[in-house]
Amino acid sequence: MGSGPLLSPAPAIVIFDLDNTLVHSRIDFLGIRTAIIARLVEVGALAEAPADPRAHAIAEWLDMAHAHDPRLAAELWDVVDQFERDGMVHGTVEAEARCTLDRLREAGLRLAVLTNNSIGSAEAALDRFELRAPFDLVLARERVRALKPAGDGVAEAHARLGRGATYVVGDAYIDGLATERANVGAKFIAFRGNLADMLRRGVTPWASVQSLAEIPRLLGI
Repeated sequence: MGSGPLLSPAPAIVIFDLDNTLVHSRIDFLGIRTAIIARLVEVGALAEAPADPRAHAIAEWLDMAHAHDPRLAAELWDVVDQFERDGMVHGTVEAEARCTLDRLREAGLRLAVLTNNSIGSAEAALDRFELRAPFDLVLARERVRALKPAGDGVAEAHARLGRGATYVVGDAYIDGLATERANVGAKFIAFRGNLADMLRRGVTPWASVQSLAEIPRLLGI
């Protein structure tokens, strides 16, 4: 009895963070917090502005807005989106980004972007720096069930791009946590990350690189 046709393994997948990995934005995160807090005080959702706007993460301030009125949260997400777009306009691109993406794509890998930024600011940055073409998939906050450090985005990219061996490249510990929490066997590649901080937060990268150009060699390409 003859054997059936051999199935080729699914191509490997590389999921890239956007900000401080592929591009370096000038997003005014303190300005975002200040604008959100001012609006929360204005509508009575917050009694007074804190001495330090960094007392909570941006997402936590927005959760407070949502608890007060979902319409207020939607309004403030638009404010965040504008800050992100402005920051990307004045950003720069990582020098080895496009040549690395092209090399991975030419080798047959599937590529995705996963960012907590809005889809509008993400697509604008990719278009501005001519990085969009190599990517099969762009996942931003409107397109995932939960933001990083949740693993939803990594799991979705893994499923949609063929369930091949999956690698996540990012600069922050939340990228590593998302890699682990996706529960798809993905491996985290830290890009110029603060390894001491990552380890303190329970993230152990599979590998660490200082240049995106190291990634193809790391993956045997």
